[in-house]
Amino acid sequence: MKKRHEKFGKMLTAFAVCVLVFLVGGSAFAMGSAMIEGLAVGGSLAAGAVITANGLPIWFKMVDGVKTFMELSEDEVKGLTTEERSLYYKEALESTMKGMSELKDQMKDLDNDTEKAANLVQQLKNYETMFETLKNTQINQGEIITALKTAGIESKDESFSGLMKSAWDSATNDGKLDKALEEKTGVSLKVTKAEQTYGDINAGSDFAQMREGVIDRPVRAPKIRSLFPTTPVSTEFYKYVEQNTVVRDAQNVAKCAAVTSTTKETLVVNSIETKVVKDMIDFCRLFVADYPFMRSRIDRLINQSLALRIDAQLLLGDGLGENLFSIDSTASEFSAVNPVCPVNASIQAANMVDLILAMQTQVIELGEQESYDPNVVLVNKCDWFKNVESLKDLNNNYLDSRVNMINGTPFIGGMMVMWTPIVVANTVYVFDSMKGEIIDRQMVEIDVAFENRDNWEKEIATLKGLERLNFLVPNNWKNAFMKSTDVATAIAAINKP
Repeated sequence: MKKRHEKFGKMLTAFAVCVLVFLVGGSAFAMGSAMIEGLAVGGSLAAGAVITANGLPIWFKMVDGVKTFMELSEDEVKGLTTEERSLYYKEALESTMKGMSELKDQMKDLDNDTEKAANLVQQLKNYETMFETLKNTQINQGEIITALKTAGIESKDESFSGLMKSAWDSATNDGKLDKALEEKTGVSLKVTKAEQTYGDINAGSDFAQMREGVIDRPVRAPKIRSLFPTTPVSTEFYKYVEQNTVVRDAQNVAKCAAVTSTTKETLVVNSIETKVVKDMIDFCRLFVADYPFMRSRIDRLINQSLALRIDAQLLLGDGLGENLFSIDSTASEFSAVNPVCPVNASIQAANMVDLILAMQTQVIELGEQESYDPNVVLVNKCDWFKNVESLKDLNNNYLDSRVNMINGTPFIGGMMVMWTPIVVANTVYVFDSMKGEIIDRQMVEIDVAFENRDNWEKEIATLKGLERLNFLVPNNWKNAFMKSTDVATAIAAINKP
């Protein structure tokens, strides 16, 4: 059919689209614009001028002697009274349903005319395109309901959607339109109900409430450094004087007699060199400017990195090269046959608590029962659970009464028990923490450089953290530290057969 209009009016077309969209849930069903005959582009009319000179409402005009429905501008529709708008929508509905009826009649006459069918399909596509540009137009539902009722549309459900369904069924002969089209052309017109679902939002979580802060990955707490006092130093090397040899040779002599004594001491000056622990992070200055909270996280990260490295070195460093001296490199190995206090094959049903107390006893003896006072036990948490916390007697009663809890911290023989992941399994340390000290040449120093390599060109900054320190245990105090690197074997050695 020859197309008799140049564009579909916003208000009228929106009404026709609403009859389809609200009924079928916004599907892309589209009627060919040529199927609704007689719609034309109207001129600008004064708002409120309801009857024109030819005696017709302003939404009609005569075209080739035929009364033809025309669109009104949005301002013109706003200028109508409620009753006038109801009448306007009524006429729009009748014109739309007439076009649908004509389309249905054409379906019957298609037969095998494939060219005509192709033209019809193209018209449907054109209308679909038109629909995309008009689908956002909104019409007052109350006014449409009034117009539908005025047009004689009835429904048991007098809601907007109910009346719309009745209007659609009336216009399409209860849904037979798509069946006729499929039979004549092989093209199936499926009317489906659109549904707004979660999938229509590309990433629904983007709109969720966000928890404050960043959830970090688990990280161990640095514990070793806090066990020892710190001595600030101002030079690369730190010197200290120790008693190298000593003889105490007081004697009993006769009255008024001379004494031949070898009492004397020699001193020696020793030194320790501070070592450097350093880390660096490159970061984009623009990134930090856009996300200011990241600067504090970067600062924290590099401080944390330094602290964890120092913590590990204080426990396990070997003192060679650039490594720090440590508890491990200082401590002597426990021996059940140590002559200061042999405990081999002497303890009935020996366990880990017995081993710890045996180590404490040997350290005290090595300090002449005066100089050393062991106050810390470092264990592997898994070893502690298996060998102490879960230990039971034959009646399944938990042991050991020698373990006391003070504010959630276990103590054995007055020594605080501490566990950390860096203690290797099957290992235990017992020591007097007052006999070691941290020699600190330079507290943590954080610097930022903007001209390292091509940093300036790339807007990159380099954050550097550095600390200079070492762990000092004078030679005369080394016996205050003891370790067992094979707990199972040590327990077996002290166990009484």
